[in-house]
Amino acid sequence: MSLSNIQNSRADLRRNQVLTAATECFRNQGFHGTSMSQISKASGMSVGHIYHYFENKEAIIEAIVEKDLLKILNVTNRVEQNRGDGDIFDALIADVETTAMDTFYDPDAPLLLEVIAEAARNPKIANIIRRAEAMAMESIKSYFRKGMIQRHMNISEEALDTACNLIASLFEGFTIRLIRNPDLSLKRTVPMLGRTIQYVLEHELNPS
Repeated sequence: MSLSNIQNSRADLRRNQVLTAATECFRNQGFHGTSMSQISKASGMSVGHIYHYFENKEAIIEAIVEKDLLKILNVTNRVEQNRGDGDIFDALIADVETTAMDTFYDPDAPLLLEVIAEAARNPKIANIIRRAEAMAMESIKSYFRKGMIQRHMNISEEALDTACNLIASLFEGFTIRLIRNPDLSLKRTVPMLGRTIQYVLEHELNPS
């Protein structure tokens, strides 16, 4: 391994060290309630050292949002790897349970809600969220387009945009419902979620 690779590896470890500490602090105290000194104490790094990797708390939030974006992008990657030569929409439906469990039991879900709430007050955070949202939605739309072409379906960009936003809302909505109602039965919810998404994919994207 070259010296530059070793340095980059160490930098990544340090960044992750800060992100892990900051994530825990944000979970416990919220964004506004967390100071850089608290992140410093939790990470075992000086404030000055943290600033070497992150300009401010907003930059840490941006890195957290990027990690969440990678989770979303990984969904289509996983589906594509698992489907082989099969139908894309069938593979997406088969993956609903995995995606639902990963989403609903994500320990960072409450933190991301905190970030979204902060976005309503902080234009910089709002821009970070919207950039990540645009990338995530375009990735999902691109994969859905591929599935529509595979099935020889008519492609309506307006219907596609609406369907993608609806499906995203279902996952985000159930995440909030689980915080409000932790006794919600996922055994019944997830199959119903799968059937709802199947209906959207097979009927709403290709209206007769």
